Amino acid sequence: MLAAVILGAAILVGLVIADWMAFTRKTSSALGYGLAIGRQQVISQVTPGAFGPEHSLPLPHGVARLCPDHHAIMLLPEWKRFGLRFRTAWPLNGAVHYDSFSDNAKLTLIKRMPWSSALMTALWFLTVAGGLIAYLLSYAYAGGFASAPGAFVGVALSGLGVLVLLFGFIVVVAAYRLEEKRLMILYDELRAVLSAAENLDHVR
Repeated sequence: MLAAVILGAAILVGLVIADWMAFTRKTSSALGYGLAIGRQQVISQVTPGAFGPEHSLPLPHGVARLCPDHHAIMLLPEWKRFGLRFRTAWPLNGAVHYDSFSDNAKLTLIKRMPWSSALMTALWFLTVAGGLIAYLLSYAYAGGFASAPGAFVGVALSGLGVLVLLFGFIVVVAAYRLEEKRLMILYDELRAVLSAAENLDHVR
């Protein structure tokens, strides 16, 4: 039994590591990898010359890589360049898809997180919520709510379970806001470079 648990834990850790390695790749194959959790659109111009011969554009808080074959730009924030130098369990990458190199190109930013982060978060919430509901049902079936002291204990333990869920929700939301802020800082830096390149083209 113990060996099966250790093997299962090792497989789970291996899958999470493989998922994060695939998510953090700096190749075009990682463009559509991960769970899409948001998108937004703007109108701008994409200037290929801004990315240099290697299609890579270093930015103050990360790297933007041009993938011309996929009509997309990869946004890879580097958490060590931000004020809070730690990575949460819910990192975000972005892919900016463009339809052309014209002045009025439509840019669509798609935000993604690793599959393992999303799945394990959902599994944790389902486990805690399911355990709380199962406890309440079994406690009620055993007559725990039949007396005032028993009802008090049941309500108190139920409140504790709700607090655990609320704490988990706050942690997830705070981490998501932090990672989204990092991604949007990098996105704004990219847009500033593209805008400067567009103005330079107009001057010429």
